[in-house]
Amino acid sequence: MKLAMTLPRFPLPTLAWVPRGPMASWLVAGNLLMMIALGAMTALSLWSHRATETDRARDVVENLAQNIAVEVGAELRNTDNALATIALRYRSARQSPDQAAMVARLLEEQRGLLPQVVALRIADMNGTVTTGLMPDERPFNIGDRAYFSQARLSDAMVISEPLNSRAQGHWCIILARRLIDHDGNFDGIVYAVVTAKHFVDRFSGVALGPSGAVALRSPDMNLVARYSASEPNSTKGFGTRVLSEEAARSLEQSRERGVYLTPTAIDRVERITAYRKVPAYDMTLFTGMSSDYFLAGWRTQVVQQSLLAALVALAVAGASALIHRIHRRERRAKDALQQLAREQDAMLQNDLIGMVRVRDGHASWGNPALERMFGYGPGDMVGQPAHVLFLSPQEYHRVRDVGLATMRSGGRFHTQLRMRRQDGEEFWVDLHGTVLSETESMWMLVDIDGLKRSEEQAQHLALRDVLTDLPNRRLFEEKVGDAINVARRTGRGFAVCYLDLDGFKPINDQHGHEAGDEVLIEVGHRLQDLVRATDVVARLGGDEFAILLSDVARPEDVEQTLQRCLFSIQRRITLDSGDKVSVSASLGAVLGGGADSCRELLHAADDAMYGAKRSGKGQIRIAGEVHAEWAVAA
Repeated sequence: MKLAMTLPRFPLPTLAWVPRGPMASWLVAGNLLMMIALGAMTALSLWSHRATETDRARDVVENLAQNIAVEVGAELRNTDNALATIALRYRSARQSPDQAAMVARLLEEQRGLLPQVVALRIADMNGTVTTGLMPDERPFNIGDRAYFSQARLSDAMVISEPLNSRAQGHWCIILARRLIDHDGNFDGIVYAVVTAKHFVDRFSGVALGPSGAVALRSPDMNLVARYSASEPNSTKGFGTRVLSEEAARSLEQSRERGVYLTPTAIDRVERITAYRKVPAYDMTLFTGMSSDYFLAGWRTQVVQQSLLAALVALAVAGASALIHRIHRRERRAKDALQQLAREQDAMLQNDLIGMVRVRDGHASWGNPALERMFGYGPGDMVGQPAHVLFLSPQEYHRVRDVGLATMRSGGRFHTQLRMRRQDGEEFWVDLHGTVLSETESMWMLVDIDGLKRSEEQAQHLALRDVLTDLPNRRLFEEKVGDAINVARRTGRGFAVCYLDLDGFKPINDQHGHEAGDEVLIEVGHRLQDLVRATDVVARLGGDEFAILLSDVARPEDVEQTLQRCLFSIQRRITLDSGDKVSVSASLGAVLGGGADSCRELLHAADDAMYGAKRSGKGQIRIAGEVHAEWAVAA
């Protein structure tokens, strides 16, 4: 038989207790103090939530800036290697009648390795471009271009400021190296043209919200390329140095990395922007997320909490006014008590905060919000033992003992924990409690399960690759740092392996990007199936993966594992469309037993992988602790 649910009524002071003199002054002072405290707590809560949302957005833009900067650096390095190869072979070739044909073949061979380049050309010592022209192009002169003069005097690759191409009429940058003939004399330059559109297309895949932006700037901070989701086809600011004052101050403090929050100079949209210097090259990558996007939830909370604070302040002020009216006019006491009872009922019957009164370990009253929260019908919670709401009796006794001890000492008990609904589902609850008497206590509960899940999801996204769900570069670097610390303490060896897919671009071109995503996911699954539970497989971006092998000390052990990985990758992959495709990989590894830093180790593994790629497709190269190397053909 159900017990009838009764609402608790809190007694008001009788007229005999109300002081006759300074009552109004005390009420006014108390209301002012309460409003000040309420306003301060609301402001503190909103400020804390805004800081949390800003920090979360900061982590996202920093992570994206780092990843995209690495990808851009890899493209520049790839182009640099191709230009260096052409310059080296040009110098080694003697003058002969078929030299022009040999140079043309060399350009065509390297052009096929550079999908990001729209043109690969050679200009003679006077700046006249005659080799690498399009079929309908005439020779033209670039001798007045700054990059021609810079490349003539430099042994390294020169990166131009953004410019408008004379040949094609589009924004681009020039990557150039000088050519030295067999006798050691300057004989012109070889240069590659990379369009701004190439970078814009790459940046368009970055998820930064409806007003997010990604930009690449030159050594002088001139805008090379920029993509904004709100202006996807805009070339506004290309080739100019348009920076906000905050951006200029941050760059003055550090050209390597930084974060700032300010309206962007180009479109005046306020964004939190992170920048990273492109590894090994004097270019800078910027990623920005608009404050309207990452603070949307916070602004909603501002409205809700402000309204709630106003309602609470009004309710307390109303109650104070009623008490004052009771004090002044005894004949209106009944109306005032009825009004206060209605206000109490409105607060107790709210839809957001569950309330329960517990007597001797059993619920003696619960409001509808609590019943809905735990999945009980009206009145079903009355008489229920309190421990049925907890995950276990032990958890109930622990919370009860700690809570009662805190509350009886004059404090208020507050905690966040997982509780159980009537159907057995677990969810997160924010729990507050206060003592009413020796045998009674009042508890207030708020369902925060959605907030907790959002926090867990945000943490997961910050450390995981969105496509493959593998660890991303940030988490992988943390794992490598942990491995270095373990090696220092215990002497255990480990290895870091970098892997770059060969033949991946043709699959994207022929079957589409969705097919490319399927290949990346399948490669990630295969790699995970081959390594041990103590090893780590990560996707660094694009078609690059990394593996951390623990408890290995010999190159032979690393080689055996990488051979298995390579054989598994080379197995044919069946796409969802039914087509079968295959890829290979170039793998580089380094033993980490004697490494001093994570950056040094990752750089060595990256160099080994590019060494394997330069040796041919499907190669493995392992660098040992003493810089000895083994090259293995697949």
